[in-house]
Amino acid sequence: MVIGPGKGAIAAFVILTDGELIPQNFNNEKVVVMRRGESTGRELKVVKPLGQLAPPELVKQPDEPVCNYSEVNNGDGNPLHQHKDETWWFYNETWAFENGPFPTYEEANDALEVYCTTVLIAREDQENVLTTKSEDAKVTEDESIDASKRTGERKP
Repeated sequence: MVIGPGKGAIAAFVILTDGELIPQNFNNEKVVVMRRGESTGRELKVVKPLGQLAPPELVKQPDEPVCNYSEVNNGDGNPLHQHKDETWWFYNETWAFENGPFPTYEEANDALEVYCTTVLIAREDQENVLTTKSEDAKVTEDESIDASKRTGERKP
């Protein structure tokens, strides 16, 4: 697939090869889609003209999501969940990444406990570093700074 910027009223040009389908996000009236391949005699043929939507048989259907967390858990707050391939996964603390796969619920649950413990220990260590009084951080006396050091001027 080749995608090029459009001009004027055309948002984009899309050129497909044999067997390729139009991505759903390009199936709109401002996109022109063409095909070039053995089926077109190696010539460029318009398969979706400007101002029309493509017929359903030319549009790629969205992939079925691998993770079905919201369908299964209904947003119950438990990061542990099972994918459709029957493997177990859990989300990290930010709910941005999944950890897995685990073959059983028990293994996933054990891994989640280890993950949580590791995160809590790391947080505690960071808090201790930030709150520990360090001898290096104490100011014991006022230091007078030579005016020439402040301004960067050189003494003659």
